[in-house]
Amino acid sequence: MNEQLKEITPFYWMTEPKLTHKENNVKEFVNPDDIPWTDWLMPGTKFKLLYCDLASGFFTILLEVEAGVQASVHWHFGTAQAYILKGSFYYDKGDIGDISNCYTCETGGSVHQPFSDEGCVMLGIMFGPIAGYHEGKMVVVADAKLHYELAKQNNATSQTTVVGYIQEPLK
Repeated sequence: MNEQLKEITPFYWMTEPKLTHKENNVKEFVNPDDIPWTDWLMPGTKFKLLYCDLASGFFTILLEVEAGVQASVHWHFGTAQAYILKGSFYYDKGDIGDISNCYTCETGGSVHQPFSDEGCVMLGIMFGPIAGYHEGKMVVVADAKLHYELAKQNNATSQTTVVGYIQEPLK
């Protein structure tokens, strides 16, 4: 086998594994109660940023939606997965009912306008940005960086696992 290839293939690179550590000293297990809520992009919504990968655009949030809130029309660039911890969250009036402990997957390219009659808290795992529309025009692209900046302005990132770019240019 080519020696150069041997050095980078997974079969060889984990022959002597070493323990890893996080550079930013974030605890391995975080209690979301220790993270303050940050106002989100729509009135009646707020979030807690748990994970933010500025390189890939992935991010994980807890999202709280107040009772009676309807989202603006939005488009998911990438897939979004949601696990409803409590309350209701609907796409269609036929879905109405307590959906606590339920999972949904909004595939990349989804365009919708969900609502919550009784409010909800959900865990959202986002695999890309969300574009928000107002009166038929795109007004915001909510990516990992925007969520990080909003949480940072609220002093709500000390418990967030953040993956970023290498600060020095590669040579």
